[in-house]
Amino acid sequence: PSPRGIMSAFSGWLCAAVAVAFFGSNFVVVHKYDPGDGMFFQLSLCAGIWVVGLLVFLIRDAPPFYPFALVGGVIWCTGNCCTVFIIKQIGLGAGLITWGTSALLIGWLTGFFGLFGLPSEQHCLQAPWLNVLGFALSLLALADSTMIKKGPPLGIEGCADSDIGLAPFATLEVGSFSGGGGPGGAGRVGAVAELSGPGAGGEPQKQRGLGLTAALLAGCCYGVNFHPSTWIQNHVAGASQDGLDYVFNQFCGIFGASVVYFLIYCVVKQNRPVIKPEIFLPGFVSGVMWAIAQSCWFVANAELGYSAAFPIVLIGPGFLGSMWSVFLFKDIYGMRNYIFLGGYFFIAAAACTCIVLSRKTDGECA
Repeated sequence: PSPRGIMSAFSGWLCAAVAVAFFGSNFVVVHKYDPGDGMFFQLSLCAGIWVVGLLVFLIRDAPPFYPFALVGGVIWCTGNCCTVFIIKQIGLGAGLITWGTSALLIGWLTGFFGLFGLPSEQHCLQAPWLNVLGFALSLLALADSTMIKKGPPLGIEGCADSDIGLAPFATLEVGSFSGGGGPGGAGRVGAVAELSGPGAGGEPQKQRGLGLTAALLAGCCYGVNFHPSTWIQNHVAGASQDGLDYVFNQFCGIFGASVVYFLIYCVVKQNRPVIKPEIFLPGFVSGVMWAIAQSCWFVANAELGYSAAFPIVLIGPGFLGSMWSVFLFKDIYGMRNYIFLGGYFFIAAAACTCIVLSRKTDGECA
């Protein structure tokens, strides 16, 4: 393998690891705050995202701005706005596996077969069957993660059990757990969804159908949000091949769409939006962390391809988020949960190993 090929692969895997770390941790800073209905929280989060994008833009010495890349940010923000509705209709566990699976399917299929005008990455694989196996194991890991159940944090009484799952692409999770009176007072967990049950407040089957449809739509948005930037890299003469040069483009789309959606929300609410001032700074910091992870994902896509980056970046944060819940928030416990969590770890590790071993390292794909 050439030195350049080795360095490209190393930077790709390193950026994928950083993306997993930040995607799996960005909600820690908002854990104890109530996000309200999520719209103001999303606005503050997207403000943090845009600031990081601006810094990357300046550090990269102001690369050319491609308006078409804005579309990726708008698509992502559109999918993200569906998450509150999805969680209320079908629950976080079902929502996670639905949008996570559809995002992973679109991302991997795009890279492996070459869809949406993008080239196939099979020439980058020395063992395509290993990549397929790693993809299948990634889907299995996502399914396993939905079996992990969250209970009330240890020491807090009066909370109902609900599903738990942490996704790198779900930037807001709604509700809070309010513990009853007694020693320690009420407990509030702002980054974990309070689930009212599938179809609460309406016809169960109809509401569940709408929730599943919205989850599939959100997953499609998450799965294609990189496509405009990648299309530019492959079809525009002289376009930069460095993923970081498209970060600001996409983040402008995210922030712009978030502002528009918030204004629409204000109109719908008759100028009475739910504003939780205490969530702004934590939301901004969470957005900064998310933006760092997304920036690294851009690099991982460029160096490793969709067929390698998507499975790793989509399955890794769930395990890390569960570790935060076990050791910091203490709302995942019990032998059943530990068994499923251990299974998730080993399946995810096997998936990552297959994907790593399937790639070439001779620089052909750099």
